[in-house]
Amino acid sequence: MFANTILTYPILLLLSSGKKSFQNMGSLIGKSGDTIVRMLCPADVNIEKMQRISQKIFQHRKRLYCIMDDTLIKKYHSRFMQGSGMFFDTKIGRRIMAFRLVIGLISDGKMAIPITCAYLFSKELLAQIPERFPSKDDLAKMIVKTAKKLFPNIEIIVVTDGLYATREFIAWCKNNKIKLEVRMHSNRKIVYQGQEVAVRDLVDRFSIIPKGLQMARTVTAEWHGIRLEISVVRRIDKHGKESIIFQAATYKARPQTHRKTYTVRWKIEKLNRTTKQSLGLQDCYSRSLSKQHSHVTSVLLAYALAQVEAKRYKLETPEKAVRRLRSENNTGITHCLTRLNQIFGECIA
Repeated sequence: MFANTILTYPILLLLSSGKKSFQNMGSLIGKSGDTIVRMLCPADVNIEKMQRISQKIFQHRKRLYCIMDDTLIKKYHSRFMQGSGMFFDTKIGRRIMAFRLVIGLISDGKMAIPITCAYLFSKELLAQIPERFPSKDDLAKMIVKTAKKLFPNIEIIVVTDGLYATREFIAWCKNNKIKLEVRMHSNRKIVYQGQEVAVRDLVDRFSIIPKGLQMARTVTAEWHGIRLEISVVRRIDKHGKESIIFQAATYKARPQTHRKTYTVRWKIEKLNRTTKQSLGLQDCYSRSLSKQHSHVTSVLLAYALAQVEAKRYKLETPEKAVRRLRSENNTGITHCLTRLNQIFGECIA
């Protein structure tokens, strides 16, 4: 029907408005929901396409950032969905039924392309299964290894939040000479100038705090015998309110460099927002985990295609690229689908 059927489902996600159910997307091209289900590609195919896009876009960069984070895919009525479980939602302060997805992406500081994803399952579900599933540290290592394999000759800095500030993962990065920038909780105990103190004591007891025009200060300390660079960073929100956060790194750099490196992490926050609000990350209603995973990876592939579109037309964000695609369907959706299949197909050929 279309030039590249592998991309039909992701492009339908880009072009359709409202809920991304199989039925709603099918109505866009006059097909049944069952037909749309058959257009779903296996998750590994979608992931391979994302990775090829990232390689094509970033092949000439000298430095890249591997960013990872987890997000909840809410499934309020998902008692019968394979792999769903109860997770604590920090935004509403209670446990909900959901999938917990870990996403890894590659960025040059401007564009960001997802390269892989995997699930963390609830403790209740794992207690019923004898097999061992990967932990969050296992998944973090997998994402870093994937990034290094895709870009073996490019410097990669791993950037993530406090969820991955674990002894196992930080030690693994240090031992493998991987540059890591991670948020550090203020109550973590470190050894500084021969004294065991909490990270926040760098400010309270040692007066290590950015002043004046300074936005960050960095000192060397040990945490569980691991030598790290600890940065005290000033943050100023859009209302002018100041706060202090702490970062840890496995490599030496100027304090301002550590501060700026961590800000790249917001690329994944933007991905989570766009995929949920515009691309239907939470809109699959299949009970099958494999179909859920195919849908999720299709959404991430659609986000990568939106980045390609933004680059082609010099748009500031993938959201603007999505709006542009949805507003230009004057010549008919089928014609638009065919054209986009050809264009995007060339990008990942």
